[in-house]
Amino acid sequence: MNLSGSTVVITGAGSGIGLATAELVARRGARVVLTDRSADAVRPHAERIAELTGAETGFRALDVTDGAAVENVMGSVGTIDHLFTCASGSVIAPFDELTEAQVRQFFEVKWWGQYRCLRAALPHMPKDTGSVTLVSGYLYRKVDPGYFAFAAVNGAVEAAVKSLAMELAPLRVNAIAPGPTDTHAHLMNPDEHRAYRDEIAGRLPVGRPGTAEEVAHAAAYLMENPFTTGTTLDVDGGKR
Repeated sequence: MNLSGSTVVITGAGSGIGLATAELVARRGARVVLTDRSADAVRPHAERIAELTGAETGFRALDVTDGAAVENVMGSVGTIDHLFTCASGSVIAPFDELTEAQVRQFFEVKWWGQYRCLRAALPHMPKDTGSVTLVSGYLYRKVDPGYFAFAAVNGAVEAAVKSLAMELAPLRVNAIAPGPTDTHAHLMNPDEHRAYRDEIAGRLPVGRPGTAEEVAHAAAYLMENPFTTGTTLDVDGGKR
């Protein structure tokens, strides 16, 4: 299977893995709809991708914590062949310093956001050829201190994938679990970025953090391979 002529909807497409995946699938001939909390976050990327690839490219503002907005956006696209739910957030702190509000807000975006998007997209997806790719992360089966909220959400996502692949068959449902990925260089000064890369390099067999493009390649594989479902694909540089 290839993506030519298919429609791919991506949440969290304003930067990082979501944006890299949008560009990759457009280069492979897909019509891609980029979504993020603000239309301004995705409009210039959609225009650039359309110019670079010639693909039909759209964009929508989408707050995945707003159930009505999710329903409206998914219903506005038409047929959705592939859904990639990449919207997320971050909360990093020792467990005894985390507040319930912080954990709940993280779940609202990364767990309930993915749930809402799948529920809303489902009526618009072809069951026999469609696919859903959720996002987990290495911080579940390969934990680090301070990432309790990530471990909890990612564990829920990976359990859901196994169940949904059976219940929604023949629609395919998978997840990717990215490892440390170098997507925040713009938020660091050069010294901080260098220190981050050096620290990650010392912990991974590949000797460096991953790139958004490398994770995007895995997401595209899960869309394209019709014999893959119910799996979580690690893209983590050998993190153990």
